[in-house]
Amino acid sequence: MANPPSKPPRGIKTPKETSGLLMTMIRALSATESNEHREIEKTALEREYKRCDQKLEELISMEHQNLARVMHLFTSVSSEINLSRERVHAAKQKLLACKTLLRCKRDELRKFYVESIEQHHMLTQLTQIEQIKEVPFQLNMLESKNQYLQCTKLLMETLQISNNDLKNIDALNELRVELKHKKQALYNRLLDELMNHIYVISPQSAKSFRRTGSDGYNSSFGQSTRRSYKYIPQITTHKDILNDNNETDINELDTEKFVPIAVECLAILFKLNDTIEKLKSTMQTQLVEIVEKTTKQISTTNQSKNAGEQLVTLVNGVILQFYSVVDAHQLFLCSLDKVVDQQLLANVNKYDLKYVWENIESIVQMFLSNYLDVNSHSDLVIKSTPIFSNIDLNVFFSKKKIQRPKQCLFKFSNAFESSSDLLERPFTSITQTHTMICTSSSDNIIYIYEPLTMFIQQIEQSMNMSTCTLSLWLNEYIRTVFLDRQHSKVATTVESITKQADAWHAITTPEQMQELIISRPLLSSTVSIWNNICQIKKLVITMPEYASHFLMIMVSISRSYKETCDSLFTSNIKSCDNTTKLVSYLWIQKHDLVDYLKQSHNWVRREYENKSKKSSLDELKRYTQEADKLFENLEGNDFKVTGVSDINQLRCLAHLLESMEWFGKKLNEISNPESKHYLVPKLNNSKTDNNNLPLSLVETLHQLGKDFQDISDNILLYLYLEVRAQSIYYLLPSFESAIGNTTEPKVLDLNQSVSALHEAMLNAISNSKSQYIFEGLGEIMAKSLVNHTRNIEMIDEIAIRKRIRDITMLKYNIAAMLGASQVTLEKTVHYYELLLCTPKEILEEILEKGATFSEAEYLNLLQIVHRSNKNVEETTSLQNDLKRLSDILSQTKHTFLI
Repeated sequence: MANPPSKPPRGIKTPKETSGLLMTMIRALSATESNEHREIEKTALEREYKRCDQKLEELISMEHQNLARVMHLFTSVSSEINLSRERVHAAKQKLLACKTLLRCKRDELRKFYVESIEQHHMLTQLTQIEQIKEVPFQLNMLESKNQYLQCTKLLMETLQISNNDLKNIDALNELRVELKHKKQALYNRLLDELMNHIYVISPQSAKSFRRTGSDGYNSSFGQSTRRSYKYIPQITTHKDILNDNNETDINELDTEKFVPIAVECLAILFKLNDTIEKLKSTMQTQLVEIVEKTTKQISTTNQSKNAGEQLVTLVNGVILQFYSVVDAHQLFLCSLDKVVDQQLLANVNKYDLKYVWENIESIVQMFLSNYLDVNSHSDLVIKSTPIFSNIDLNVFFSKKKIQRPKQCLFKFSNAFESSSDLLERPFTSITQTHTMICTSSSDNIIYIYEPLTMFIQQIEQSMNMSTCTLSLWLNEYIRTVFLDRQHSKVATTVESITKQADAWHAITTPEQMQELIISRPLLSSTVSIWNNICQIKKLVITMPEYASHFLMIMVSISRSYKETCDSLFTSNIKSCDNTTKLVSYLWIQKHDLVDYLKQSHNWVRREYENKSKKSSLDELKRYTQEADKLFENLEGNDFKVTGVSDINQLRCLAHLLESMEWFGKKLNEISNPESKHYLVPKLNNSKTDNNNLPLSLVETLHQLGKDFQDISDNILLYLYLEVRAQSIYYLLPSFESAIGNTTEPKVLDLNQSVSALHEAMLNAISNSKSQYIFEGLGEIMAKSLVNHTRNIEMIDEIAIRKRIRDITMLKYNIAAMLGASQVTLEKTVHYYELLLCTPKEILEEILEKGATFSEAEYLNLLQIVHRSNKNVEETTSLQNDLKRLSDILSQTKHTFLI
């Protein structure tokens, strides 16, 4: 077959038709007037027609084959069309015949069709009945295999069939009732299993605290381990486990597989809302049950631990189980969201994790209230301002009267009314735990503060809020209850320590000294006070958020103890009789004398490199000047010396001296940021913190340490002066009254007193301080003995020789105590020996050996010798001897000790 005609290509113009030309020519011929013209036109037309015929023949000859093919095809198509028409006509005739026949059998066919439908329906119902009869057995089998999802689907499909397709079959009524009971029983079982997984199985998997060494408790004070509290939600990845294929092998303890399947089953049972309401209504009861069971378990398994360790173990265990409960609830909520989205469920009363955390917070508050003794403070209400703001320090630390409980406190519905909707429900319906592993006390917060703080941080992180209800409650409890009780407790303890009968006499035992690493005993009261401060220091480390409050308590304790020690020192050195004063008390009141002694090169507090190394001659000169200074401060004072301080009293002061020095050093250690014992290592080195100015309090504590060392210095100076006052009392009895007498110096009594004092000081204070107290004592004794000769009226040779022996014994005793020869006492012995010489012998000795004593002392010596001679002629010789003495001293120009 030839190709059909195609459209000419673009750009080639198609020749115009010429048929219109013929009509134009015909009209032109009709309009012509002459025959010639017509003939001409006719001839032209004939010529054109011939040309056209010729052209046509040429074209026909050229396309002959195509034309033949077209004609053949046309003939074939025409034949096919005719045959099709005939077949259509025949089919139409047959259809008309069939129609006629069907019209005749229509009723009979309708009857057969209806009968076939009825038979099919009956067969279907019989099959369903046979299947339904086997459903109870199948349900039991599926339940025994824990295939809850298949069991639920089978049950609901069966109930739907029995209530819809087979609702008119009365024989199935008993089976329907049984299936309804099965539905309720399945719901109850699913609900019980769900509750068991959330509140029993899941928490049991978190009981790592039952294993040895994993209780999260460190034996050091307040240092609970943090590893047990890192809570990382792991539930969000379980949303894809809702799959029928996951139900094949369900472990009864596999919460992650069971909970999603249980949620889907409950959705199929149309029990989601009932389940949610049940979970919400029993949540607090179940949480309380967890606390109660954990308490009983720990009380029976951890009896070897102390109460604090058991409480920490309990809190760790409860918190870990609560984390698992939250995990389980989150798994339930994620599964619930997926089921709701898949099945397009509406009106599902869902709750969120915030609701779970709020209930947990409520139970934790109730649980802690039993152990923190909150019930005795019925006025625990959240306050916005700190309790220490704009309060005078002394007023705050004054002893407070403890409030007695008037009514039961812990109704959580109104315990935090000042905060915004902290809790929605009271705890009146919750049965509080009765089993307790330790006594209720506010001190229990010390052990559980750190794990509780970490728990609160996790709650705030999970709830995406800055401060949760539990945090507000804990903060208010610490501020209004714990700190108040802590202050009262410390104040009572300090008062009981300082008010004891032997508070200023009882000293530490050798075991305590070894434990404290000290060489001299301290007052037990001082050690007890320091132990209390150490307890507060541990609170600073354990509860750094309240460091400023604890620092204020420490400052108050130290300040109060300093005042008490000041009063004790003053009462020991001051006589009750205002008309009678001790020499040592008179000296210690002289500020210029005290400054003079502290500037001395031998002052024990000087740094070693600042002590000037003096020669023995310089030291003697210094001690002699010091003796003169002491005697100068006695002249012109109207006083009496009625006795000396009791050695037991001085020993008490010596112990107080060491105690004050030790206590001051300890305060300086904890208040020095460079020290490893620094009090507040967790505070930032800023000028302020959120509560107060802790660094200013630390500086105050450091200053108190210096004050205690000042007390120690004052006691040391007093002992230094008291030893010298003893010499005045025994060697210068003329000071005993305003009227001088000739009572002999009690050298032997002084010797015994000094020996007893030295022994007491050696056992009570350090060697360096003891050495300082007794250095230069020989000079003050020599000065006293020489001054005593002024009271001699007549020389008694026997008495003088006895006194020489006593002074020699005293000299050897002092030399043995100090480990150095006593040159001044040796000179004093020689001075008394000169009393037995004649004036001539005295003057000749000066000429031969030079002047050993001062001119006044030689004058006194010559006067006594001459006075002892009753010869009147000696009066003239006394004037001569005095003049000769003056000449000899001026000639020799010997430098003697001033």
